[in-house]
Amino acid sequence: MRKTVNGYGLWLEPAHLHFHHGDSARVKVLWGQAMKRDKPDQPVNWTGLVKEPGGREFSVPVVMDRDGFNYELVFEGGPEGIYTAQVEHHAGQSHYLARVLVPFGHHVHGQGRPFNRGLEIVPGEYSEFSPGASVDLTVLFDGKPLAGTRVLATYHIYDGDGFIHELFTDENGALKFKFDARGHWMFRVHATGGEDEYIATLVIPGVR
Repeated sequence: MRKTVNGYGLWLEPAHLHFHHGDSARVKVLWGQAMKRDKPDQPVNWTGLVKEPGGREFSVPVVMDRDGFNYELVFEGGPEGIYTAQVEHHAGQSHYLARVLVPFGHHVHGQGRPFNRGLEIVPGEYSEFSPGASVDLTVLFDGKPLAGTRVLATYHIYDGDGFIHELFTDENGALKFKFDARGHWMFRVHATGGEDEYIATLVIPGVR
């Protein structure tokens, strides 16, 4: 699965744009290039993790969905707020991390929460986004900002190939991105440390 040069990696998409207290959240775990799905090598060796609004973390297995087509995370929501779902895959010297924020409740607002380990893209104020709105993103490695890091962006209904935006973080590892289309948006970043490489994605779903 070492196909990172052309942008291969993991990403997450929620089955619905928000869930309610007592619901089981279903999050699709996908593999491919620039939000174009591909079939992963078998068997997959992916691990899931969820962080609640209050900061508690718990492990969630990555399982085959009911149709036997996609992999997914399934977890129960507690208090209303923004949950962070994450999947990791470690293949030799390649380390993949995919993340999506999952709202429980209507019109929920909140901040992205760093895990402070590995490579990650952390959103700032998170709410419902529309084209023309902006989101603040920060790229961290083990909790430290990565300045001058390239961030690629695309959305799931883009009919071209590859990523359509290229941005770079400032001296604080931060950037501001303005959405210019509807859809699920994915941000991807790549970094190296010694002989290891790290590929992280963040999806902001449902820009409408």
